[in-house]
Amino acid sequence: MNKISAFVVAASVVLASSSAFAGGMVEPEPEPTPVVVDGGSSSVSPLWLLLGGGVAIAVLVGGDSSSTSTTNLD
Repeated sequence: MNKISAFVVAASVVLASSSAFAGGMVEPEPEPTPVVVDGGSSSVSPLWLLLGGGVAIAVLVGGDSSSTSTTNLD
């Protein structure tokens, strides 16, 4: 009886260890190569400067209407 139980234990260990590698080794995926852009987008920089200048001039010209108000509530 001991030989049968030893055989069952050995068979279960062999089956358990072989099923762990049933799928085989996972195929390695290559790392993507980084994309380097030369020059960038330097043409956008003057556009932001023009828009920022336009907003700054609009704020300065517009001002705060509550500080220059001369209405009399009497």
